[in-house]
Amino acid sequence: MTTAPTLTPADLDFLRSVDSPTIANAIERFKVRPLTDGFVGGQVRCAFPELGPMVGRALTVTMRNPGDRPASREGFWRMWEQLEAMAGPTVLMIADHSGAPHRVAYAGEIMTKLARRLGAVGMVTDGGLRDLAEVRALGFHYFMRYPVVSHANFEIATVGEPIELDGQRIETGDLVHGDANGIVLIPWEIVPELPEAVEKVRSAEAADMAFIDGPEFTLGGFKDRRGYGSGK
Repeated sequence: MTTAPTLTPADLDFLRSVDSPTIANAIERFKVRPLTDGFVGGQVRCAFPELGPMVGRALTVTMRNPGDRPASREGFWRMWEQLEAMAGPTVLMIADHSGAPHRVAYAGEIMTKLARRLGAVGMVTDGGLRDLAEVRALGFHYFMRYPVVSHANFEIATVGEPIELDGQRIETGDLVHGDANGIVLIPWEIVPELPEAVEKVRSAEAADMAFIDGPEFTLGGFKDRRGYGSGK
């Protein structure tokens, strides 16, 4: 059995100190994936940006709204048991399979409290969630399309299988980083080298902004100096 990678307290402290766009830019320096991969699309939005960055290991689930037949509860217990067994912090990544995500809220205050007790720090879905004031007060992260007032008749269809959220494939165990700008996946193999890459990004951006604000700025000079978008 493959041992799950771990996050040290220092890793967590560092990742929580960096905004998600800077993380995304730093990942590009490693050339480990296409520039069009590794982030959840903009339809999934941060509900509580004041909480700062969210960092955790993904647990992927799919949920659906089966209409008039009684919803199964078997998937709930599989989800909670797997969440409890995972090394934290964790993030529930919920893919809507209802076909009408605007007609169902997949979690609220009680589910959030239980998820938090079992090690989760946030939920991410391309559908709806609810109880925003109560969940904000818990300091628990919500990323979603929109709030929906009713839980309707939803059930959990799959637990731990790969999902897609707004154009991005996500697997259980993926390292998730999200803030007001959205969500990026961090390749585990680069975590030890990420602080140095982040510092290089910050230094380069600070130098660019100083030049743009300075008295010697010209567009030609900026192009000669660095080459915007070149990845240097």
